[in-house]
Amino acid sequence: MLSPEQFHELAASRRSTRDFLDTPLDPKVLEEILNEAVTAPSWSNTRPYMVAVATGEQRDRISSALVTRLRESAELKGMGANPDYTHVIPYPEGLVERSQRVGLGIYETLGIDRSDKAARFRFLERNYEFFGAPAALFFFTHKGLDHFGTLDLGLYMQTLMLAAKARGIGTCPQGYLGNYPDIIREEFDVSDDYALVCGMSIGYPSDHPINGWGAERLDISELRVRPKG
Repeated sequence: MLSPEQFHELAASRRSTRDFLDTPLDPKVLEEILNEAVTAPSWSNTRPYMVAVATGEQRDRISSALVTRLRESAELKGMGANPDYTHVIPYPEGLVERSQRVGLGIYETLGIDRSDKAARFRFLERNYEFFGAPAALFFFTHKGLDHFGTLDLGLYMQTLMLAAKARGIGTCPQGYLGNYPDIIREEFDVSDDYALVCGMSIGYPSDHPINGWGAERLDISELRVRPKG
């Protein structure tokens, strides 16, 4: 069993990887990670989620289709995206500031100026290239459980990311990978009862400076609900 110190080290060291080596993942290791994640709790043990794994030629084909769609969408001023799940844009007041700080940190680390639209768009494309990762995961939840399904998926994904980190494997959960569900459905046999939520790039981290940068960790005092009175 992990000591509290060991667990803290594992959990605190998990960061989103945004540049990967092209080293292939051992299929057995990836299967172990996916399987360990199923130990996460679930609403009435329903496991209302599914995961699709893309590697090799399929991974490349999906990446190419996503990049092409992004470029077409840009010409239509963003009208090409049609996600199953979305959110208020921009983020609500109080949350948008946190998101902005992340964007600023990433672009500063990459040396991309705010006014450099071409470089910023190129970084968007990197999302659909899975930041160079050899494998991409796509996550679906059952529509019948609504937000409870996405809650269970989040528990599964966090367990998966920690299982990967314990093996020295990096991950990057990406809501961006849920923008074009038709492309993903074209590649996988998934029931219409399930909606695409997001995706994840997974592989071995490179030594790129972006992997040394980390978003701030909010203190629990900023998130804790206080009693009335």
